[in-house]
Amino acid sequence: MKFIIPSIILLLQIIGFVFYLFITKKAPPDAPVGFVLIHFYAIGNLIVLIASYFFYFNSANKTYLWLLPITIAVINIIIVIVMQIMMAIGKL
Repeated sequence: MKFIIPSIILLLQIIGFVFYLFITKKAPPDAPVGFVLIHFYAIGNLIVLIASYFFYFNSANKTYLWLLPITIAVINIIIVIVMQIMMAIGKL
């Protein structure tokens, strides 16, 4: 049971990333579809971080499979924050 939840989250993250790559490849260049999708992906990863707080950091026996979804979530959120900062200063 302790490997099911992080495995499902990891699978959903991979599916979401593949969907993001597929949509940005097929979308017209003037539509900001990829920009909107990466923000939805970051919101989903914020939920992953909240779940990891309860299932990984507060757990007595830690499953290290949680570290992969946590790392992917943190990287995605950092990318979105950097994109927002670049937009605020006018570089993107």
